[in-house]
Amino acid sequence: MERAFPNVFGVNEGVDSNGDETQGGGTSGKNIHGVPQIPRGRLGALRDVDERDMAFEDWARRLPPAPYNDDDDELLTQDDAPIALKSVFGRGRGIVTTRAIKKGESLLELPLMKCLSTASARRSNIKDALSFISQSKNMDITIDAVLSLHLLHELYVQGSDSPWWPYVSILPKDTGSPLLWSGKQLAQLEGSNIVGFRDSVLKGWQEQRNLLFPVLTDKYPNLFPEQHFGVKKWTWAMSIVWSRAAHVQVEKFPNEFQTIKEKNTNTGGDIKPQTLLALVPLFDMVNHGYAQGDGSGSRPQQNDAPTISVTFQQWKGSIMVTNNDNLPGPNFEVRFNYGEKPSQYIFLQYGFVPQHNPSECVEVAPKVGSKDPLRKRKRALLKTHELSPSTRNFHFFRDRLDFDLLAATRISVMTEDELDNATAVALAIGGSTVNVRNEAVTRATLLKAAYSLLARYPTAVWEDLQIMESFFDNNPYHPTLGAEVTTESTKDVDKDVDNIAHSYVYRSALTLRVAEKKTLLGVARLLLSDLSNELANETCAERYSKQSEEKACLDRASGEAFDEFEVAPVDGEGGDGGDREVEYVEEKRGERDEL
Repeated sequence: MERAFPNVFGVNEGVDSNGDETQGGGTSGKNIHGVPQIPRGRLGALRDVDERDMAFEDWARRLPPAPYNDDDDELLTQDDAPIALKSVFGRGRGIVTTRAIKKGESLLELPLMKCLSTASARRSNIKDALSFISQSKNMDITIDAVLSLHLLHELYVQGSDSPWWPYVSILPKDTGSPLLWSGKQLAQLEGSNIVGFRDSVLKGWQEQRNLLFPVLTDKYPNLFPEQHFGVKKWTWAMSIVWSRAAHVQVEKFPNEFQTIKEKNTNTGGDIKPQTLLALVPLFDMVNHGYAQGDGSGSRPQQNDAPTISVTFQQWKGSIMVTNNDNLPGPNFEVRFNYGEKPSQYIFLQYGFVPQHNPSECVEVAPKVGSKDPLRKRKRALLKTHELSPSTRNFHFFRDRLDFDLLAATRISVMTEDELDNATAVALAIGGSTVNVRNEAVTRATLLKAAYSLLARYPTAVWEDLQIMESFFDNNPYHPTLGAEVTTESTKDVDKDVDNIAHSYVYRSALTLRVAEKKTLLGVARLLLSDLSNELANETCAERYSKQSEEKACLDRASGEAFDEFEVAPVDGEGGDGGDREVEYVEEKRGERDEL
């Protein structure tokens, strides 16, 4: 990225001295009020939006027509609006300041009926269908599905007659997420856990659609014509809701919103009574940034408060977007943290791979080997202490070890004597080393898991980096036209899989692969740091009877096996084999919190 966009990711432009992204924006003009200037064609550079987007912004700032407006009072004048919609190079649409904004100042006020929510749905033409759904015993659908029905109806059935047409008509037809990729495009993600996550999400969405159709089409053919509610459009609508809808905090939840079971497909749990799920125009165009936390408490030593917050003020019937920090202006891009989560989840939900992700990791699921005679005892112990992979996640991090993963693996490789020793079990559960033998086996097991995950990819890191290098060399930065200048089309048609090196699909998949592989290599180096040669020799000899398996174990324990993923290969044997007491499988989250 530094080569493709030189001087953008320096200390003062895009990345701070710690390597974290900073919030910034700019124009091709002079430096204004301390806002960093970003030249045209560089990531973060600003330009005016087109006429359709300008019409949308004007619509968003006006009161909705009857019957969607209950209040005769005018909103606060938007003539001196502190934010504006701009086109941001490398990020699409974005929100920027029009002046300096103080902490606590309101950025945006929208009537609830300007947003797509259960409230607006129940005042729309599909209100009778929603009543039918709520009374049906066989339609336990989610709010995501309700909003998707609402969105598809307004966009394709109502069309330009819809009160929300200026908004729904500019929503992206491609979110960039692998959820919408073809089979050929998905091949670029071979080896990544994200493919399994994707299948799980799509399965849940399809199950929701199967509950609704063809029942709704048969009962309300004019409201839900078959051609507008097929699988492809349904997947798109659910992806839009998942990536753009906000969980808006309210003080008291109106009764009218409680008719349909308030449950979200992607989190697998009930929405809290004081939360309203809504597509909020303009707010959903604020881009992601890591300058601050997400309010989850994940950054206790830093600024964990989100940059902006969104609330529904029931007494006013308005959704308020409030600034939580002092922002410079004008032309400073407002961004906030979409959540401290792995790049796989961000890519799947929002359609991009973030830079400098502090939560970068690869999920891994430890399971006690099926041939282990102590399997039943170990699984029961893991479940008792909330270390079972069936109920929680474990991670490989690049720069630190997951202590819960260490604990679960220490239990999984215990001998019968160690299981019978209450002190040994307590040490393992508490996150401490049980003994020298157990710790060596634990690290050898995790090393094999990391190696197995790396071996699933069709390319090594050094190959991926060569591809990146070739792309940057063939697409130099042009000071007038901008970055990524090429004589070939960069449109993501991907009709010819051999000619997609310039496509967003190819480059984003490549970026994710590199991030995952570097994470796995990083954790391997951490595991190797406390594994001596003597212990490695003893452990590998104890665990493997075949000479080839023992050699593969020693290669991993010495780090040589991991070198092949980082540097160009040399002649010699590789590979791995043999059964292991602890098996690691691809994590499929199903109905877990995130996916």
